[in-house]
Order: sequence, then C-alpha cells, then structure tokens
Amino acid sequence: MKIKRIIAENYKTYKALDLNLEVAPDRPIILIGGANGCGKTTLFDAIYHALYGLKIKNAKEFEELFNAGVMLESGMDGKRIVLEIHFSGMVLGTEQQYSLQRSYLLYDQRVRESVTLKMGGATYHYGSEAPASQRATNEEIVNKILAANLPAALSNYFLFDAMKTSDLVKEESINKLIQNNINMVMGFNKYHQLQEGAEALLAEKKAERLENENQRKEYSELVKQKVEKEKEQEKAESEYTTAINFANDNKALYEQVKQGRDADDVTRDKMRQIEESIRAFNRSETDYRKSADTLARELETRVVFTKLASIIRTEVEVILNAKRQVATARGNILSDSQLKRITHQVVELIEQRYIETGRIDVDLIVRELKDLQENESVVSDPYAHLNEQDMQQLEQLVNSAVVNPFNALAEQRDRINAEAEELPRRQQQLDDYRKALNSSDYSIIELYERNNRRINEIKDNIDGIKDEIEKLQKRIATYDYDIPQIPDPQYDLLCKLPDFFKELSQRLLRSKKARIENMMRDQLNKNLVVYAGVIGRVELSNAGSDETSFKIYHKNGNEIFLSQLNAGAKQTVMQVLLKVLYYLGDYDPPVMIDTVMGVLDKESREVILESYFPDLADQTILLSTDTEITTERDFEKIQAYVARTYTLHRDKENQCTTITEDYFGCKTRED
Repeated sequence: MKIKRIIAENYKTYKALDLNLEVAPDRPIILIGGANGCGKTTLFDAIYHALYGLKIKNAKEFEELFNAGVMLESGMDGKRIVLEIHFSGMVLGTEQQYSLQRSYLLYDQRVRESVTLKMGGATYHYGSEAPASQRATNEEIVNKILAANLPAALSNYFLFDAMKTSDLVKEESINKLIQNNINMVMGFNKYHQLQEGAEALLAEKKAERLENENQRKEYSELVKQKVEKEKEQEKAESEYTTAINFANDNKALYEQVKQGRDADDVTRDKMRQIEESIRAFNRSETDYRKSADTLARELETRVVFTKLASIIRTEVEVILNAKRQVATARGNILSDSQLKRITHQVVELIEQRYIETGRIDVDLIVRELKDLQENESVVSDPYAHLNEQDMQQLEQLVNSAVVNPFNALAEQRDRINAEAEELPRRQQQLDDYRKALNSSDYSIIELYERNNRRINEIKDNIDGIKDEIEKLQKRIATYDYDIPQIPDPQYDLLCKLPDFFKELSQRLLRSKKARIENMMRDQLNKNLVVYAGVIGRVELSNAGSDETSFKIYHKNGNEIFLSQLNAGAKQTVMQVLLKVLYYLGDYDPPVMIDTVMGVLDKESREVILESYFPDLADQTILLSTDTEITTERDFEKIQAYVARTYTLHRDKENQCTTITEDYFGCKTRED
C-alpha cells in the first residue's frame, strides 16, 4: 500500500490541504517539516482518520475539529469537514488505485457522515441518512478493502509517534507487544482463528457422539463455560493492554501534574498572605474614615474648646483656688447637692410618719438652709453664683490634655496612601495565581493511580480465569466417547484439525524465528549506538507462547536488560523491531513517524539517518522539526532518498496552516 495524496478541508488547523505524497522506488522518503504547533500531528491525524474515520459524538466535538479561521470568517453553516485520501494497493499481483472520502456536516445539532470509496470503475457510498441495509453492505465492503491493505489494528505499528515508542519497552508490555506484532504483521492470527474454529466444531461433534444424554448436556455446559471463560479472558487481556497503554502514555504527564500540585500548595499560601494584606488595608481605610468623621463631628469640642482652655487657664485657676479656700475656711459646710439629698430624706420621713402635715416644698427648705448656712459663715464667697456642677466643668476644661488630633490622622492617611499604591500590584498577583490554579486539572493523578491499581487487579483476574479454564479443560478431557464401528472421516478430520493449525502456526513462527532474531541482531549492531557491534544474539521465547519474551545478549554472553536502557536506546530498539517486522511480514504498508528523532542523542540521530530511514519501507513519511533533522547537517545525509519536501507554516492571524514545497528552505536534489 502507498499513499498518493491527502486532502483536508476545514479540519483543525487546515482550511484547505492538498498534498502529493507519491514516491519513487529509489526515493521512498517524504520529509515534512514544521515548528511545534504548526500542524504536523494534525497532518498525521488527517491521514489516519481519512483511512479509518472520525468519531464525532456531538456539536461541541464538531466545533472543536472545525477550523477556527473559517468559523470566524463565515461560520459553519452548510460547511463540511472533509478528509480524502488516495492510495494504491496490490490485488492478485495487480496494483489497484483507490480514493476514499469522508465528510462530516453539522445539521440540526447532529453530525451527518458521508463515506465514498472509488475503486477502478466501482463506487461504494454510505452515510448517516442511507438505509440501514445499504449502509451495512457498503460499509462492510469498505472495511474489507481497508483491512486487506492496512488493518486499523495493524496501523498503530506503522503510523506512530516516535516519542512514545520508548515507553513500550517495559517488561510488562514489550512481551505482549512482540506477540501481537508477530501474530498480526506476519499473518499468524488467521491460523489461531482456524484453530479456534476447528475446536468449536470438534466440541459440537463430540457432544453429538456422547452416548448418555446427561453426559451430553453436562459436556455441552462445560464447553459453553470454557468458551465464556475464554471470551472473558480475551476481554480482560484487552482491558489489560488498554490500561498498560494508558499508563505508558500518561506517565510523564502524571509526574509533571503531581509536581504541579505541590507547587500549587505554595501558591495557595501566597494567595492567603496577599488576601490578608488586602483585608488589613481595607480595615485600616475604614478606621481612618471613621476617625476623620469623628474629628469632623467633634471639631468644636476637641479643637476650639481646647484652644480656649489654654487661653483662659490662668483666670480659671484663680476662681478654682478661691473656691477651694472658701470651702477650707467654712469647714463642714454642706454642698448644694448634700443639702438637697439630706433635705429630701428628712421630708420623706416626715411625710410618712406625719400624714397631716401635707405636701412640703423641698426646694424652699433647701434655699432657706443654704441662706442660713451662708449667713452664719464668717467667710464670703466672691463666686457664690457658681454652683458645684459649674466648678466641675471648669476643672475638666483646664485639666484636659491639649493634643493636636490632626498629626495622628495625617500619619494614618499617609500610610493608607502608600498601601493603596501597592494594592493594584497585589490584586494582579492574586488574579495571576487564581488563573494558574483554575487552569490546573489534577484528575489525571487519580486516573493514573486508579489505572495502576486496575492493572494489578486485571492481572490477578486473568490468572484466575486461566486457572478456571484449565480446570474446565481437565473435566472435559475425562469424558469417554463412543467411537462407532463405521468410520467417520469427518470426525477423524475434526480431531486432527486443531492440533494441525496450532502446529502450523508454531512451525511458521519457528521458520521465521531465526530470521527475526538474526535480523534484529544485525540491525541493533548498526543502529543501537550504545551497543553498536557488540550484540551477540537476540532471543525470542518458544513459538506459540502467550508470554513471548524478547532478550538481547552481549557478545560476551551476559544479558543486556531493556529496563537499563535510556529512553533514546529504547526508541531505537522499537524502531528496529518495526523494521524487521516490516520486512518479514505479509503486509507492505507505508510507515509514518511523528517526532522522528524523539529523544535520540546526536550520534544516534546520525546513525538512524544514514542506516535506518533510507531503506525502512517503500514509502516513509517523516514529520520533523528543524532541531530533529537539521538543515545544516542532517538533511544532506538523506537528501538523495527524499522524493518530496514540505514545510508547514502557522498563520496566527488567519488561524490556519500554509505549506511550501521545501524543508525549511532546503529542496530535493534534482537528478
């Protein structure tokens, strides 16, 4: 299979994309460059989804996929997201040309899909509005054509992001990955399916041959349970693979977000400090306003009267001193208040005991007693007109401290003004911290840790299911069969078929096992820089095992453990495995690699450029930045093998990607 052309309209960053991806036998590489964010991964997605379709559930997802520039210019009404791919494939030794178009329209808040495949003179079309029978028939034809060229499950091995390959080289996933690769890429799955089909037919035939009806029912039930357990095991293994992939894909993000959560705790402490300083400023401002209001209301008392007291202090002191001398000279002279209080008490007593006396005028008695007391005194009082309350007011006036309230109020105002100048900066800091916290999503932490717990649960579940299947198999094997005297060739053949297909699959794997191991060893010696030239052998486990293992040995005999390789070396191991399976497999797909150099160091990059990419596949599409495949040095190493070059450019104003036919200014060599 070779991709000839990719077309995309209104898809993510592409308003209108139309790329020629044809290659020549001696120039199998398409080199596509672009800075981060320019649309390389989107181009990768456009090719994948043009082949296998988009899953758009609702209007919101449609809007997220629709080009933002077109949406702002003229809206989405009546406009479609279109993905179209032209490719070729071999059918019975003849190259066949295909074009597959998938379009998506948002109508009445529902996403309408339309699919058209053209193959030679035939056209197969189905869509959301097509009758169910027509859609099912044509969709099945389209899916069969795609599966014959590049099955969706297999595409993940040939259309991939190189940055993620190193995560696959882990003990719990590498063995499963190699087993899946070998079975799918080399076409061994069909023999496993034939083996399972033969076993199912044999089980039915055996059930028919059981002499005892109860045995037949019990046997059928055991077979049914075994089939159900096998399906349960298959489902659990699929869940296990999904969980492992999730762990690999999100490990770096999980560690990054976990560190971010710790940093956010510090941010929250800073926010609390800023918020407290703002509240303290608000309290100070409120206190200042209250003090100013109080001073305004009491201005006469606190300022005018205080100033007056300081002016007449001497004259008041003379009056107070004279009154003190009169009081001292008179001795036990009663004050006005004392006279009034005593008179009230005496009058109340008389009125209670001598009712006939009638109402007594207390004030008159007080005045007479006061005059009598004054007349009997030998000392005259020049300020007799001043009563006791007047004297208290005069003492309070001259004894109050003279304090200027404006000084303290001015100092308070200056402090508030200084803090007010800092207030916008504090508020901006607070807003920045809030934005940082609001943009944080820690759900990945819980998802990742729950997924890890789920991995262990699934592994235990799979082990338990295998034990149950083994017990069921032993019980099934205990049944005796009535072999009739008349020969039954069909039954005899069915008895042999399961083992035949199993042995056939294992024999085919054994025949290719040595080639896989030898080719892996040779490729690793060329491309794995850290162990270049010292790989002694590569070993796969016994054929047909569910736990196919993969081991690398030094020429001195010791094992080179995959877990001890760095990320760049792990990426190289996976890319070498891809190349070996490509050469030895039953398919001839294009290879498309995003972030081609991943985490490779300088020396590894040079080796990959010179020894890996030129003969990787009949068509290799590389998506790279200029820091991965540089224009100064790296481009020349593969220039002779490059059929076409493109550079993706991000138009920020129009929110789209434009394309030029070069690689950051470099072009293919003209013959």
